Amino acid sequence: MSVPGDTMAAPQPDQQPALWDRYVAAYERVFEPLSDRFATAALDRLGPLAGRRLIDVGAGAGGAALRAASSGADVLAIDAAPAMTARLAARAASLAGPGRVRAETMDGNALQVTDGSFDLGLSVFGVILFPDPAGALRELRRVLVPGGRVAVVTWTRPDRYELIGRLIAASAAVRGPQPAPSGLPAQLRFREEPAFRALLAAGGFAVEAVIEQAASLTAPSARALAADLAFAPGIAALLADQGEDRAAVLERFVADLERDQGTGPVALEAIALIGLARAG
Repeated sequence: MSVPGDTMAAPQPDQQPALWDRYVAAYERVFEPLSDRFATAALDRLGPLAGRRLIDVGAGAGGAALRAASSGADVLAIDAAPAMTARLAARAASLAGPGRVRAETMDGNALQVTDGSFDLGLSVFGVILFPDPAGALRELRRVLVPGGRVAVVTWTRPDRYELIGRLIAASAAVRGPQPAPSGLPAQLRFREEPAFRALLAAGGFAVEAVIEQAASLTAPSARALAADLAFAPGIAALLADQGEDRAAVLERFVADLERDQGTGPVALEAIALIGLARAG
């Protein structure tokens, strides 16, 4: 079965683990609270976690893994970016709860894990970024017990991803309309439910449900968000592309957001799909 991402292309910034090492702190501050909202919804749908063995692939700084452990799961959280794994391990060391988290730097397409080692799998905006996402899901299926369940989160409805929409609008207001980038961002390959279902099936899973979930990225203020906006390689590259207009674009971003939401806390909507599936 062919799914988007089966053919290899030059990796985009967000697909290069070494680049993520530069953004650990900003990612944890700015983006992880949003991804955690989707992770919580996914974990709730995986069922009771207490006493279960769970693997989190593409775990980032560890927000989802820590949430799972706080509900009693024993978690192996893996990421290919060493600085992310180090931060995850530091946070796990201070975890107070019924479960535990072990953090390891590992390639999600070649898990150094024995077959059938886990009851549950999770990947929140993780495997959907991989150059070979179907291969990563096949690896995830391999390490689950027969009948083990997985929750995978991917982006959908890019027209409703308000952060990027506002940034692009601010750029157009300052610089004029810009040519559309060539190629699709890797994280949007599975934005349509049929493509997402096909990916899960290509990974060897029987799809149980695909659920649309809304959440908001929040920040203390528009200006605070603009100051910390480079929280991932892809968005850092987008800001770099603004060249000498970067400061003016960010100022317009702030002005427009303050006009709509004021000078206090702000909330920007995002939509994701949660795929629930079972290993055969």
